[in-house]
Amino acid sequence: MSKKNTLNPVSQELTAFLSEKDFVYGPEPELYGGIAGFYTYGPLGKRLKNNLENAIRTVFNQHGFFEVEYPIIAPAAVWKASGHLDSFNDPVIICSKCASSFRADKLLEEKGEKNAEHYSDQKLIETFKKKEVNCPNCKGRFNLEIKRHSLMMKTTIGQDTEAYNRPETATTTYLPFKHYQNFFRDKLPFSVFQIGKAFRNEISPRQHVLRSREFSQAESQLFVSKEMKTNWPSFKPVENDSLLLWTAEMQEKNKKPETMSLKKALQKKAFQNQAFAWNVWLSHQIFLAMGIPNQKMLLRQHKKDERAFYAEDAWDLEIELNSFDWTECCGIHDRTDYDLKKHAEFSKQKLVAKDEKGKEFVPHVLEIAFGIDRPFFALCDLFYAKRKEDQKRILLQFPPKMAPIQVAVFPLMAKDGLDKKAREIYQTLEKKFLVYYDESGSIGRRYSRMDAVGTPYCLTIDYDSLEKNDVTIRERDSMKQTRILISELSSILQKYSEK
Repeated sequence: MSKKNTLNPVSQELTAFLSEKDFVYGPEPELYGGIAGFYTYGPLGKRLKNNLENAIRTVFNQHGFFEVEYPIIAPAAVWKASGHLDSFNDPVIICSKCASSFRADKLLEEKGEKNAEHYSDQKLIETFKKKEVNCPNCKGRFNLEIKRHSLMMKTTIGQDTEAYNRPETATTTYLPFKHYQNFFRDKLPFSVFQIGKAFRNEISPRQHVLRSREFSQAESQLFVSKEMKTNWPSFKPVENDSLLLWTAEMQEKNKKPETMSLKKALQKKAFQNQAFAWNVWLSHQIFLAMGIPNQKMLLRQHKKDERAFYAEDAWDLEIELNSFDWTECCGIHDRTDYDLKKHAEFSKQKLVAKDEKGKEFVPHVLEIAFGIDRPFFALCDLFYAKRKEDQKRILLQFPPKMAPIQVAVFPLMAKDGLDKKAREIYQTLEKKFLVYYDESGSIGRRYSRMDAVGTPYCLTIDYDSLEKNDVTIRERDSMKQTRILISELSSILQKYSEK
């Protein structure tokens, strides 16, 4: 699908808005001029990010996954075993005039080239010549030479132990494998996930939090036997669920994506086995739980020349953004037994399971890998709206369960007992919801402030509230206002917030 890779007027307006409304600040440290790829989540942004992480945890927990937390830093031997030290790098091209460095494949994609990230260095150079790409900064010519830049962030433990900040959570999730054997009582599957920070020393990140040098990642690892893949008990209950799929074969034949059931996709050999199909389905469920609309998601299979050599299958979950068109936000991979074999080789330890007959084997790993910052940006991008009838009315139409403030409580005036009643309601509701209290300015101004940060429901306490024990609830998107008894508030808001 088509992609944009730089901030356009739509995204520039959005990112400025997110900073103004205390969602995301940066690049940081702003006080000292800022460095690209580092951002602060402000008070509302951190709440939204927490809501996303909680939604992720809920889905994984519901499907039998257990969360682990591994240190961010690991010694060089770990990254040598995983292959990151030797091969985790990006192609860089340098301007001959101003000496600015750019990631070569991304520059080409900005010029309309598709899947340039999979080009060889020679093909990158040939494409630069053909398209006559100049430096975005000074319009100068590039040195037609590709240099490889390691994405690893190096550090030192103690005085002389070479180590690196992890570039992903996945590798560190494999390492406690022997402990998983004990926890799961030697019975596959071992289902674990990790949410935490990762670091990549990107050359020229230019897509806000979509491409950062420090970011939050969530990855699940499902350790299974080869036989389990073809007979996966969790597949049957969801086999008739449908997803929008764009298989490698469809892409090669220039066919459009097609909505089909998991069962049909398996029959057509779009998926190699039941367990992997279920894993793709689970990734889709996670993004639905985070509030991403189904009609904005696509599952795209990697073509053979895109896949890592050890991968049996690989798919991306893409989201259609207003700012950047179709954007990869999640990777689902069948990594076979590659990772455990590599770490066994380098650590000189056995990383095996046993079948019912006591025969040892190396488990396969099915992985879901995604950053949290991208769905965060996707929510803001997709639900940022300006009302056509009133360009001054800006709102974030977050799903209620994701909103950083779910309910706002307003006394009509801060006197005559209205403020006391409002605070009583606030204190009751804050036990179940993310609630905000505001008594300053006109009601109209207070509504506008809440619209702009995505608050779905505002409650106004007026003089009638003191007599009738009810409030006015005002809904963000329709601006509809309804009187509701205070005694029914909690249950009604609970029902609304589940949308």
